[in-house]
Amino acid sequence: MNIREAVASDNEKLISMFKEHANYENSKLVICNQSIALSNIDEMPITLYVVERSERIIGYMSIVKQFSTWNMDYYLYLDCLYISSEYRGMGIGMKLMDKCRKIATQQGIKEIQWQTPSSNIPAICFYKKLGAKPLDKQRFFWNVT
Repeated sequence: MNIREAVASDNEKLISMFKEHANYENSKLVICNQSIALSNIDEMPITLYVVERSERIIGYMSIVKQFSTWNMDYYLYLDCLYISSEYRGMGIGMKLMDKCRKIATQQGIKEIQWQTPSSNIPAICFYKKLGAKPLDKQRFFWNVT
């Protein structure tokens, strides 16, 4: 198993993983400009990592450095973390979270933030085992186009 930064040639495999992730969360992924954005992956404001096993992408995570006016400090935002169902429970999630922690530490960042649907009980249990503390908040989406 290998965790590495995603490259443009991972485009199709990543989109397939995004669809699988959306399906897992009972959501629908609308494919519009993902292929174009991923072809310019080095210019994206987010960093994607893939988990490979036998040349197959079996998971991914995406992170971005953000600033909080609440804390007046930077934090690392874990946008997505997903592992294909047949590979869960094998310690891969922990390896991704360790990678995320190392990146934060290297950048002098003291906190990592993320969210997960309240229906994703396995993920919530996993995150609590890490020692992460949940906050009760609602996420809003406002389409302004």
